[in-house]
Formats: sequence, C-alpha cells, structure tokens
Amino acid sequence: MSGDIPISINSLEKIVEIVATELLEQWAIDDRFTEDKIEEAKQDALDDTIYVVNSFMNYFNEAMLATKTENKSLII
Repeated sequence: MSGDIPISINSLEKIVEIVATELLEQWAIDDRFTEDKIEEAKQDALDDTIYVVNSFMNYFNEAMLATKTENKSLII
C-alpha cells in the first residue's frame, strides 16, 4: 500500500483483512462464486479490497493536499 496514511500500516492491513473477509462473506451470501472457486474468490476479495483502499487513500490524500493549498491561498 502506498501514500501518506494517517494510521499505522499494521492497522491498515488489519482493516483490509476484515473488509476482504466481509466482502467474501457477502459474495457467498449472494452466490457470487461456487465452492470449488473459494480460493480464487478469497484472492479476488483481497485484491479488490486492496485496490479500493489504495484508491481511496490516494484520493483522500489529494483532497487533503488541495485543502491545505486552498487554506494557504486564503491566508495570502
């Protein structure tokens, strides 16, 4: 995972693990995969969660930087 994050890497990894597990559970409830594809589904849930968290953190960091820039512009 990349970018400036406001929490520790260990905490972020734990969040990703929890969200990926919950996503996998939701996919199971919704019959999004068959039992013979569970290992592939686990990896897909993890990969999708990592993608979403990375994207969110990048946009969040960009928004925070933009806000800092706007605030500096207002002071001058």
